[in-house]
Amino acid sequence: MKSRMIIPVSLLVMLTLACSLTPAISGTPTDQGSIVDKGNSPDPIPVSLNEGLASLNSYQMTVIFNSIGPNPAQSSTTNIQRQRSNDTNASSTSIKTTSIKTVGEDPANSDTTIYQIGNDQCSGNPTDGWSWTSSTPAEAEMQGLITNMIGLTPLIDHPVFVAAETLNGIPTNHFTFKVSGLGASSGSVVNINQGDYWLAIDGKYIVKYNLVVETSMSADSEILHEEISIEMNQINQPVNIIFPQSCLDASLVTPTP
Repeated sequence: MKSRMIIPVSLLVMLTLACSLTPAISGTPTDQGSIVDKGNSPDPIPVSLNEGLASLNSYQMTVIFNSIGPNPAQSSTTNIQRQRSNDTNASSTSIKTTSIKTVGEDPANSDTTIYQIGNDQCSGNPTDGWSWTSSTPAEAEMQGLITNMIGLTPLIDHPVFVAAETLNGIPTNHFTFKVSGLGASSGSVVNINQGDYWLAIDGKYIVKYNLVVETSMSADSEILHEEISIEMNQINQPVNIIFPQSCLDASLVTPTP
């Protein structure tokens, strides 16, 4: 049975987020002092994604990145579907990507699912096959340390309190925000600059996050369009995660040295 250091799936998801939630703009990740006071406005500062996810017994998370431009035919989409049970130390994560780089090009697609239960992990897809890895208790301890070192918070700039709302069964505070400095260094025209997020009242973790930004160099020039969304549901509801038979079969295969 193959044994090596496994990159924790939660770390993989956070690294993906880190690469996609840091646009080249001058806004700070969270500007606590810029919230507009509407009476007794609640604290707009969330805990990190890492801390928020760790505080839940179980959840399902959907993360979507969508990019278009500068040519309208150019686009890329990443869709991450993740289920996690902290009580059983089990998760399943599906990562699907589609991209088109040139006009007339067929879409390039990738599809990977990662199952993790305890110290065992299986990744792959039905077409390309599955790979099984196991870590020792010492390796698992180190992986947890590495994951805990990363506390990612999505870009939240100049939040404004909207209202207390219930979302996906969770009492939340809804905030809007706009990214500051967008277009300042490039001189581009800002066509869209709109962000929303819903912060759990109990725990201050992000239940939902949306950001849509679009710029162009002039009214009739090529457009850069970016959309990012994060949504949590089935929070603290029972989640049953098991290895599919194809993964169990892969665990029996001894790799060639």
